[in-house]
Amino acid sequence: MLKGSVLEAAFYRFLVRYLVPCCVFLHLKADHLSFFSLLCGLAAGISFVFSPFWGGLLTLLTGLLDTLDGALARELDQVKKKGAFLDSVLDRYAEFFILLGIWAYFLRKGSATPLITITIFLVLFGSLMVSYTKARAEGLMVSCLVGLFQRGERIIAIGVAGMVNSLINFTAQTNEAALIGQDAVLIVAVIFLAVGTNLTALWRLFHVLHKLRD
Repeated sequence: MLKGSVLEAAFYRFLVRYLVPCCVFLHLKADHLSFFSLLCGLAAGISFVFSPFWGGLLTLLTGLLDTLDGALARELDQVKKKGAFLDSVLDRYAEFFILLGIWAYFLRKGSATPLITITIFLVLFGSLMVSYTKARAEGLMVSCLVGLFQRGERIIAIGVAGMVNSLINFTAQTNEAALIGQDAVLIVAVIFLAVGTNLTALWRLFHVLHKLRD
């Protein structure tokens, strides 16, 4: 959805103009940012257990660092297959930590029902399949950028949902709708991602099959 959009182009212009020069000044390399993104994803997962607000904020920071490493590599003309491979693998781990943290949050609050657990598992599976279908297609020399739930969209959805969820929870505690409003935003976001990621993976499956048939 964001790939190739005007919003994405504006975001990359912001990175190149303001953040990339800071990284160059600090003598940072793209691989450094990839590892920082992984650590930030781990911190986001841990934070989600106790505070979805901070978990969501750190999730957005994880996405920012993940985007920034690619922009820095291009700016320094250091785009390499090794770095791209490392970045992709670390991204999967970071996303796993974040989703594990969300599940642990529900577990800590005693609301990790089998339905919630299965839904989070479907988000994890769908996210992996979205990435796998793209990687496998590219290995067959087929472009596969279709779909609305790529990593950027997933990170934004999780990050914003975590922050808004905490604000709604805080507001709900002041009125009689407390029990109804508790964690509603986060639950809806998880269901939304579970459906969306798997539909995107299927979309990519049929897209690649169609391309290969042609």
